[in-house]
Amino acid sequence: MPVARGPSSKTTLEIEWRYPDYKPATTPAATGSVALPVRAALAPGEAMAALTSGDRRPVIVLRECLKCTGTEDALMSNKEDNERTYLLSRWFQCIKVSPDVLEEDHPFHALFSEDKPAHLFIANADGSARHDLAGEHSRRELWGYMEAAIETNYTSSAEAALGKLAKLLDEMDETDRRLGELETRHELLLGDGKGDSPAAQKLQKQIAERRARRDELLKEADEVSALELRPTASGAVGK
Repeated sequence: MPVARGPSSKTTLEIEWRYPDYKPATTPAATGSVALPVRAALAPGEAMAALTSGDRRPVIVLRECLKCTGTEDALMSNKEDNERTYLLSRWFQCIKVSPDVLEEDHPFHALFSEDKPAHLFIANADGSARHDLAGEHSRRELWGYMEAAIETNYTSSAEAALGKLAKLLDEMDETDRRLGELETRHELLLGDGKGDSPAAQKLQKQIAERRARRDELLKEADEVSALELRPTASGAVGK
């Protein structure tokens, strides 16, 4: 994430990861008690259905390892700018699965059962058009797969939205910078015992206006990001 970005931009660029935990249904035992479920791998289609839970957005599925658990290292580059990756991720279900997915009885094991399992993959919600990526991959390769998935699943390209989001991020940074200056000046007046002075009151008004503008920008970013999914074969749009 660009170091120069302010707090509002960083909030906008955060990835909302999900951590699915599949639990098989329990079944009554012959004695009337409940039999404990046995952990077992699902078939690939069942595993994808359990991961997505009916959400039709394309997916980024990241397999955590002991080295990268709790991080986004497998998706992000430590050598190149990741801002476009963060922005493109807004149109995906971003899912992390635990390192033990490599164990043969893990419910999602079928998605990572190769001899050299991918560190992450991009696919449609049903698992089709899957592209596996190792921990080291080029930004262009990653973005190409992400953009193709967006093109396939949404009625419009993300490119126009990306341009608008970039401008909103810049304005957020300027708003945050100015807000920080105003808050610092107000705190100095408070420290000098001038909290009720006309200057302090003017600053309070300016601070409130900047905060309101910041909230408007965050809302605009969400609105710009609201691309429409293509209709299903039955004509229902869904989530």
